[in-house]
Amino acid sequence: MSNNNLKVSNLDFDDIKSDIKTYMSAQSKFQDYNFEGSALSTIIDVLAYVTHYNALSANMALNEAFIDSAQLRESVVSHAKLLGYTPRSAYSAVAYIDILINNPTGVDGGDGTLLPMTMDKGTQFSTAVEGKTYYFVTDETLAIEPTVEGVYKFSGVKVLQGVFRDTAYTYDVDTIEKFRLPFNTAVTSSLTVAIQTSSSSSEYTNYVRSTDVADISALSEIYFLNEGRDGYYHIEFGDGVLGKKLVNGNIIKLNYITNDTTAANGANVFSLNDTIQGNSDVTITLLQKALGGSEKEDIDSIRFNAPLGFVSQNRAVTPDDYKSIIVNSYANIDAISVWGGEDNDPPDYGKVYISIKPKDAETVSAADKITIISKYLKPKNVVSITPTLVDPTYTYIHLETFFKYNPNHSDLSLDSLENLVRTQIQTYNTNELKRFDGVFRHSKLLKSIDAASVAILNSTCKVFMKKRFVPTLNLEAKYTVIFSSPILKSTSADPVLKSTVFTYKNKQCVFSDILENGSRHINIVLAADSTAIIANKMGTIDETSGKVILDVFNPTSFVGEHIELTVEPNSNDLAPKRNELLTILYNASIIKGEVDTMSTGGTSAGVDYTTTPRQ
Repeated sequence: MSNNNLKVSNLDFDDIKSDIKTYMSAQSKFQDYNFEGSALSTIIDVLAYVTHYNALSANMALNEAFIDSAQLRESVVSHAKLLGYTPRSAYSAVAYIDILINNPTGVDGGDGTLLPMTMDKGTQFSTAVEGKTYYFVTDETLAIEPTVEGVYKFSGVKVLQGVFRDTAYTYDVDTIEKFRLPFNTAVTSSLTVAIQTSSSSSEYTNYVRSTDVADISALSEIYFLNEGRDGYYHIEFGDGVLGKKLVNGNIIKLNYITNDTTAANGANVFSLNDTIQGNSDVTITLLQKALGGSEKEDIDSIRFNAPLGFVSQNRAVTPDDYKSIIVNSYANIDAISVWGGEDNDPPDYGKVYISIKPKDAETVSAADKITIISKYLKPKNVVSITPTLVDPTYTYIHLETFFKYNPNHSDLSLDSLENLVRTQIQTYNTNELKRFDGVFRHSKLLKSIDAASVAILNSTCKVFMKKRFVPTLNLEAKYTVIFSSPILKSTSADPVLKSTVFTYKNKQCVFSDILENGSRHINIVLAADSTAIIANKMGTIDETSGKVILDVFNPTSFVGEHIELTVEPNSNDLAPKRNELLTILYNASIIKGEVDTMSTGGTSAGVDYTTTPRQ
């Protein structure tokens, strides 16, 4: 009896073809056919290809139906839109400068007084990065009064990379139209929308972006912003129920910045292209180099943040709510950590702590902190909770890396192998540690070093923690330096603490410690002679909590930009806490390779074979 049911359960072409052959060979009409040698084989190939393509197409289409598996940006953006999430646009690099007007003109009030001076929104500056010119603009109008001495100085001026663009549309009720920002690098945070009544009228109304439909009425002068299928941002207006509806002949005026995303990051020399109330002779002083320029949000970020944004429901209550709001509003984020005051050390109830590692610096600027708190968090924050931005703290990891290698397995020299290991450590640092949940895993690093070359047979690393602090000179003060992990608790009389050189009582000194009655006390000793104690019991070391406490410290100077403390951790695996970041000092790490004589020297090689000691 023939089988009338064709069962195709495989997606692979060869398996599909086999299923079709099995089906046809079971039919009485085809029992005598040679499916391998006849023309029927070609027909079966075609059927298998069609089935294969249909299965592949169905699988891809099904993947695009879910935000977790979608691969096309337009699909991910569409799913995010259903969750009420708008992907972040490109972000301009921001610099802060002081502008001193030299020999100001046009400020004489006529009665011996000096008039205020105004710098218009959109005033343009230029800079060069790697030989290419980029433009920066002010995003608001600034006005200043002269000092008593008649000096005009604009202080702390924020300039954004890019140029202002204007786009206008005429509203037609008979046309279904979304009004597009026709530049892929448009900065939506700089967008202003004005509605002019008609071409014959000079009256216009500024519309604001809607972020919460609960506050919208039929007369609300708002607009909606979304990313379209074409990758550009589109603006829509109310329908008379949710938001005020436009009428025929209204002119829609869009003003916004377009930029060069990351290209101008690091710019630090600026010149004025325009005039400030007729003045072009200025002196510009840099306060903060250009930072924070970024591409628009990528699909992986959208896929991660959209569900968080939906859960937060446009309010800040839980730590994830704060994180979602900040990530969606502020682009210059390399890593972010949020924790409640109850989890702080010491506990601080009624607060939520936020720590941000920016992309191009170690800390967020003071101006950006104010913007994040006042503009992004305050409108959505619970009244009884105070958000507090704290800078990240860093525990630096110093490595002493040793490896054995077989020179017969590679043409690379010892120097080349050592450089290869250093590059591998740098890659590990970049991929694993540049975030607040980045754990230093000793075995994982060794595995990556061993895999760097077939010539490397084994490796070992000695791990040290370093912290840096800047004391106030010529002033007695208490300092508490907290390492990310517990310090090695040693019963040896040898000191566990080392430091860089500083001047104390007119002598070049360093920190050391002694073990006394089970506790470690910190001494200040001569840098050239660690047995010469200059100050006894200046503090203590709490190994369990990782704290180095200096009760009274009053240096007069120190070498370099900071004093650096070095200790050995209790474990080779290090984990950060709260606003702590780990980073490997790969350029300063010690890396030494040695020929493995056991693998190259035959049976007598073990006579002089050496291993790496623990200390």
